[in-house]
Parts: sequence; structure tokens; C-alpha cells
Amino acid sequence: MATPSGIGSRFNANFLANKLCGGSARKLIAGWWYTILALSLVLTIMSLWIVSTRSSGEGFCSVWTALILVLLSIGGTTIMRKFQNSIAVGFFIGAVVATAQLFFLVFLIYMGYDGDRRQSDLDTKEEMVIASFSLMQAILLGSFAAILGVYRSEILDRPRPQQASVFNGDVSFKGSAYDPPNFA
Repeated sequence: MATPSGIGSRFNANFLANKLCGGSARKLIAGWWYTILALSLVLTIMSLWIVSTRSSGEGFCSVWTALILVLLSIGGTTIMRKFQNSIAVGFFIGAVVATAQLFFLVFLIYMGYDGDRRQSDLDTKEEMVIASFSLMQAILLGSFAAILGVYRSEILDRPRPQQASVFNGDVSFKGSAYDPPNFA
């Protein structure tokens, strides 16, 4: 297991990994990601309902956030399964942080819609539900970005042991040392 940087992050991330996943950082990251995917599915389905029942502003906001969630879900899953290099993981962490901020703003927007509908003596249950889910998504994404930042070395491809390839000579790779072939 990689040693996380920072005393506070090390304690919190290790505590979560030990408490929830038996000390496995990879299981913690995967479980957190699957939770985010499940909530993303719920929010995407809810956005279809919002488009049909609310104003054009609310409809646009819900469709835009659903599109962002679908793209983040596909891209994130692809990066975590296939493209596990430092650039891709760094880009993914940045996208997760940006999406967490977006969902915090969406939470505030729906709280504003809730206040407007309350002043007009209209039902506000739907706005509160969407605002609550948006806040949960923002918290999940923000904490996932922190966990991923602490344990990013757990996701990155590990260097594979290099195999000796010889054209009729003896070439051996041992770690980072290179012994050139001897043709004399």
C-alpha cells in the first residue's frame, strides 16, 4: 500500500480503507466510484423528469449536469480500467474536482428555485430532492477526488519487470541498471 502524503489525509484515508475495505485502497477507490456511478444514474433519470415538468432554465441545468455525469462516468471508468498513467489520472482528478464544484453550484441553484417556488406558494418537494442529491453528489465527488489524490499511486500502472530480449547475445535488465551486450 502506498504511503499517503500529509498527516491528516493519511489518517483519514487509511481509516476509511481499514474500516470499509479491510485496508485495501483499490477496493476503497472502486467502491466509492461505484457509489458515484449509482447516484449519477439516479440523477440522470431525474433530469429526464425535470425536463418534462419544469421551466426551460431548470431543464437546461438538469440536461447539462446529466451530460457532464455521463461523460465523467464513461471517461472515469475508462481511465481507471485502461489508461492508468499519471497524465490520465491527473486529468481525471481535475475533472472530478470540477464536477464536484458544479454539483455544489447546482445544489445552490435548486435551493434558489425552492425559495422562488415557496414564495409563489407552490410545492417544493422536487427541488429539495434534487438539491439533496446534488449536494450528496458534490460531497461524494469531492471526497473521491481527495481519496484518489492520496492513493493515486495505487491506480497508476506499476512498471512491469523488463524481459531480456536477445538477438543472439546475453542482455539482462536488472531494475534500473542496464548491462550492455558484450560482442567481443
